[in-house]
Amino acid sequence: MTHILIVEGNSESLVSVTSTGQIRGAAERYADALAPLAEGLTFSVTRPHFEHDPAPRPDWNQIDGVVFTGSGVYWSADDDEAASARDVMATAFQKGKPVFGSCYGMQIGAAVLGGRVQANPKGAELLIARNIRQTEAGKGHRLYAGKPEQFDALCIHRDDVVEIASGLEILGENEHCAIQSVASRSGDVTFWGVQYHPELDFEDIARYVRRSDVEDFTQLSRMSACLGHDVSDTDELVEDFNLLARQPDNPALIEKYDVSHSVVSRDTHTCELSNWLRAVQDAHR
Repeated sequence: MTHILIVEGNSESLVSVTSTGQIRGAAERYADALAPLAEGLTFSVTRPHFEHDPAPRPDWNQIDGVVFTGSGVYWSADDDEAASARDVMATAFQKGKPVFGSCYGMQIGAAVLGGRVQANPKGAELLIARNIRQTEAGKGHRLYAGKPEQFDALCIHRDDVVEIASGLEILGENEHCAIQSVASRSGDVTFWGVQYHPELDFEDIARYVRRSDVEDFTQLSRMSACLGHDVSDTDELVEDFNLLARQPDNPALIEKYDVSHSVVSRDTHTCELSNWLRAVQDAHR
């Protein structure tokens, strides 16, 4: 068995609770995305931004790998409010655990390793990150084994990593965001991070569009710019994206939003996660 610790990036106010009292946040959705990608996975969750954390403290002796989720919190990964998540990341590095971070998770890792994070002056990158290109380092990295050298990805982020420490290298970039993915070069830290969201699907993105608590994530002008399609009605967008989640090969919607194969093909979109899980499992064979 391979045990993965998932670190919830959201605070309590941003995480839903079911009618039976079960927490349903980014961590639980991430586990759902990982489970089909490899055999023998088990999961535990910790929630450093919860004021009253119902999750047990991590048993680091039982953990084979760590995933840090994205987040809709108002602060940045290098702000004081993010200290509790940075502490978990620093401990994972100290314990020699391989870490994967998406969006806020990548930003937390970069901050712990000495990088800098800030809001992108161009505005948030929403819905689909276009034309992400692998750098020369990315083309030879295991993160991108089997991935097209240029691809699109589902995304939703306000902040970017704008500086990295010498221990990281940039693996992916696009016109909006110069650092779309990173990895540790060598040594005691094993960290892979992506600014986009390989774990999400169209239904997840539609759910974010429905949220009203994060203004940067609901700007019609930014959605239109990122999609290359005029978005004047979020209700229509939500309906279309929910339908794409059920019908990823819907030709009318693929044409309407110029959705590439790298997004609608679940195997291609989750390629980075599969590669990371394979690397974790190979390390324990």
